[in-house]
Amino acid sequence: DEIPEGDALFAEIPGEDQMAAASIFTFNPDHRWWYFPDMTDDEVILIKFHDSDHSRAWRALHTAFHDTSRPDASERHSMEFRGVAYFSKKDA
Repeated sequence: DEIPEGDALFAEIPGEDQMAAASIFTFNPDHRWWYFPDMTDDEVILIKFHDSDHSRAWRALHTAFHDTSRPDASERHSMEFRGVAYFSKKDA
C-alpha cells in the first residue's frame, strides 16, 4: 500500500535544522490501521520509517492513544532504537 503524498504535512522540530523531523498525516479513509491490545512486555513492533526505494512501502504512519476500555492495562512504554542498513545493488 502507498501513503498518498498529499496526506503528509511536515513539522520541523527545534534543533533538526537539516530535515523535516516529523510528518503529520491528515485523515484519509484509505489509510489502514492495526491495533495490538494484548501485547506483553516481551513483545516489540519494528517499524521501517524510511527506504530510498519508493516503489514499495518506505514509511509508516504510527500513533498511540489511551485505551479507556482497558482500565487494567499497563502504562505504555516507548523506546526508540535507530539503525541503518545499506545494500549494494546486485550485479546483473
